[in-house]
This record gives sequence, structure tokens and C-alpha cells, in this order.
Amino acid sequence: MTRSRPAGRPRHRAGHALLATGLAATLGTALAAAPLVALTAAAAEPSEVTADSGDLAWGFRESFRNYVGRQTAALPPIGAVPIGERITLVAPGEFDEDGTPAAPLDTTPPNETLPYLLPVTGGTVTDADNLTVASAGGAVYHFPSHAFTVTVKDVAVVVDGGVGTLVGDLAVEIPENNLGYEPGTYGGDDVVLGEVANTTVNVSADAVTVSGTGVTLTADGASALQDFLAEGAALDNFSVSAQTSAPTEQPEEWNPTVTLSKASGVDPEGETVTATGSGFDPAANINTSGRPPVAAGAPTGVYVVFGSFGSPWRPSEGAGSGARTVLVQKWALPEPSYSQVKADFPNVAGQLVLLNPDGTFTAELAVAPSDTATGAYGVYTYAAGGAAANAAQELGIPVSFATPGGSGDIDLEVTVPEGEDPGEPGEPGAFTWTVVGGAGAVSLGTAEAGAGALTATGDLKRVTVSDTRAGGPAWSINGTATDFFATGGSASFPGSSLGWSPSVSENTGGAVAGALVRPSTGSGLTAGATLVSAPAGHASGSVTADAALDLRIPLETPAGDYASVLTLTAVG
Repeated sequence: MTRSRPAGRPRHRAGHALLATGLAATLGTALAAAPLVALTAAAAEPSEVTADSGDLAWGFRESFRNYVGRQTAALPPIGAVPIGERITLVAPGEFDEDGTPAAPLDTTPPNETLPYLLPVTGGTVTDADNLTVASAGGAVYHFPSHAFTVTVKDVAVVVDGGVGTLVGDLAVEIPENNLGYEPGTYGGDDVVLGEVANTTVNVSADAVTVSGTGVTLTADGASALQDFLAEGAALDNFSVSAQTSAPTEQPEEWNPTVTLSKASGVDPEGETVTATGSGFDPAANINTSGRPPVAAGAPTGVYVVFGSFGSPWRPSEGAGSGARTVLVQKWALPEPSYSQVKADFPNVAGQLVLLNPDGTFTAELAVAPSDTATGAYGVYTYAAGGAAANAAQELGIPVSFATPGGSGDIDLEVTVPEGEDPGEPGEPGAFTWTVVGGAGAVSLGTAEAGAGALTATGDLKRVTVSDTRAGGPAWSINGTATDFFATGGSASFPGSSLGWSPSVSENTGGAVAGALVRPSTGSGLTAGATLVSAPAGHASGSVTADAALDLRIPLETPAGDYASVLTLTAVG
């Protein structure tokens, strides 16, 4: 079956010779004909192109290969590049030694002006009118005396509605030069660089062959090449053959994640935080125990809770319910369990949120600290009652609270009665401490590979302490870190991976820096450590404390963004 498809009137413009000697003669303009598409078969079902099952045979542009390969117009003082280095390959592309070279070079085979074989990397075939065959590799054209290096690579043959095009990556590098050309790197990836006048497609049950003639440079291709070639310039014909197969049925992947509308600086007087989940398999957790309220054999969904959890807390790691202090609970349930529980157990209806078929849910949690909390505040998800533990859905996102009053500083103050001087001996004084810079995350950046671990460093926000109380009672500022949890994911690594090296400055109050805590040694900072302290009877004054943070992450930790909460507490 043969069909003619008008491609629209091609635009033409005069060729622009960026390189004054030789390019105008070799990079001319050609007129494009209306595309003629010959279709010889149709694929019954969409199929996938098999990688490494064939090659795209193409040479970009024969006259350009001749021009760069011969370099007869090379300009002093640079002169010509040595034979064998003028046109080089981008792996895994190869020279097509059965092809015709553009110039008879005196060189050891293969002749570098040969066209190319670019291995097929994949693609799809819907039918003979609609397909993509991708390839890898290409060629680099070096002509420094004419101030350019051109790279053409990763070319795909695309047929869309019966019209063929070539799509690939183009790059032009122009070095510093005395020819008047602007230095820089130009071009782009996935440029529609060639229009195909005549495309022939053969599709069988297990193979596809595409050939194209009358290929011309597009306006986008000319622009990417900085008009080294003009729109409409003739490019080489091409052919590609590859094997195909029916698409492989892939099981649906569920990648649970949770994001919070607010995770730090939460109002300690209470604030509503929205937890948004995605990627939760609605059918993953089945009530095999028969425990109500979900019917036996039905999916139980996940609990979505705000609480104070210990370490470890995950049911899949054997942690019991005593490791999880649940302060607020929502329950994401899929249908039909959602409607069944809502109807049969109205006393829990207020907890329920719908776990949608696409694995998403939205839950609003009234978040506030608790006097009885002993673990790490966070929003956590895990398989609901009646189902076995599901490690993939056990996620935790740390939640931290702002200082009362919303200043963002962690302050402790004692009010001095009006008219009294807190500095006078024997009279009431004040103990205050402030995290300089207020609330907000301390970034340790991106970890780097080290000896036996991934390492990252940073600095704690400075803490200022002032104590003018009579008698100089002892005081200390202590820090405790939670485990590090992947943002919205289930991965984690222990808080014992974090250590610090405290220091003091501007010290007029007799304070001393806390001891060094080495990361990944003992409990690290999870057991708590002193940042700064002052003994009983210390001088009245102030001190600024800081700490260099040192993190050693286990090498097996999955990639991702992780967060922990470092809580500072004043004692004294």
C-alpha cells in the first residue's frame, strides 16, 4: 500500500557559511520534496524493538565527511588535524566498512570518511505509520583551523502518521578564534534534525525495517548547527533493521511515599498537617487473622499516625506496640473495606480516609507535642491491624516544633521582677538560651564515599547561653538525635551515625564545651550528649556554643534524601 502525504511547503533560506574557507561550497542548500511513504505491512499489535538486534546505517552527510576528512582547506597556523583524528567515533558506533567512503584517504583502514553503523537500543512499533527505532553512538568532526567541532549522536528514526524524521543530539563547539566566530557550545539533545521525503517501512511479526531517501536538514537542525548547514541541506539516506517482540507485561510497581504540608517549625500549640500518600498498593495488606473491624480476607490498608516513636519502631523489625506512642491516628482504607467499616463500625468512621485505587490518600492530622512523649515525633505509616507487617509501607517523616511564641528560637527565660537588676549579687537573675538563626534545617549536603562509609559534615546552629542567676547554679545544654529517615520513603539509617565536636567562644560565664562524640561509635548522639555546660558556682555571664557535625552513613544505605531531628534541651 502506497500513500502520498504532503509535508507542507518547505522553507528555504540561503546557506550561511560560518567558516569562510570551504564551507560555502560544501554545505549547500537542497530542496525537499513532498514525502512519499510506502507501507508494505501492518503490525497486528504494538511491539517493542529489541536492543542490539540491528544497526542504523547512516553517514550524516557525505560532503561533510569529505570536507572534514580531507581538510584540504585547513588554515594556518593550526593546519590540518592528522589523518585518523579528523572524524572519530562516539561509542558504541562503528564505521561501516562495507559502506562507501567520502574520500580516498591514505590511512590505515578503516577510512574515517566511511558512514556509520549505530547499534539499535530499543523503540516501539505501533504500526507501519507510527514507530520509533532508537540507536546509540555517533561521530565527532574535528576541524580546529575552521574553529569547530561538531558531534552527531544517538539518532532515532521516527515515523509519525506516516511521515519520517531523524531525531538526534547535535553539539557544536567553537573555541577561541581569530575568525570572528563567537566561542561557546551550541546545539541540543533530541533535535528533529532530518525530514525524510520517502520513507519505506516493512513490519512483520518479529522484525521492522525502515529506509529513508531524500533526507534534508530541518530548520531546528540548522539552528542547532549554528547554520554551518542551511535548512534544506541534503543529508545521507539511511536504513535500519531490528527485531521486535510483543511488549513484556510488567507487574504494576508500587512505590509508597508520603509528603507533609509542614514538617518543621510546627506550632507547638497545635497545627493541622496534611499527609499526602502515593504509591500504596491498595491490595497489599489482607486481613488474614480475621480481626475486626475489617472483614476477613479483605484489605486493611494502612494506619497514618502522628506519634512519638522509639527506635526501632517498625513491626517488620519485630518492634512491639510499646515502641509506638500514637497521638493522632487516621486510617487509609481501600474499597470495599472503607464502606464496610464505615457502615459497621461508626465509632471509627472519623478516622477513615479513602485509599484510592491508584494508591493515593490524603489525611489531615492535628499535630501537637505531648508531655508523655519519649521518642521521635513524626508522621508514620504501617500496615493496619489484621494484616501481616509490610516493610514497604512502613514510612516515617520527622516532625519538629517551633519555639513557643513563633519566634523560631529555642528560648528558656525567667522573668525578673520590674526594677530589679539581674546582675546584682544575691538577687534573682535570668537564665536564657537561644538557637542563633532560629528554626530550620541544618543541611549536611551530599554525602561522599569514604573509608568504609559515606561521610558528610556540617555545623550546628550556634547556641547562646546567658546565666546571671545568683549563686551560679549548674546548667547544661544537651542534644539527642533521632534515626535518619528517607524523605517520604521506608529506608533509614541509625541516629548513632551522627557525632559532634562541641566548642565554645565568647565565654564569660565559666562554661565548658561538651565531650567529643564520634559517629558510628556506641550510641552516637541517640543516647544524648552535652553540648555545653557550666558547673555550680560559675561566674555570671554568657557563652556561645557550636559543634562540628560528623555523619558516617553505612555504605549499603539506599540513595535518597534523609532527615533527622536533633533536639536540644536545657537542664539547670
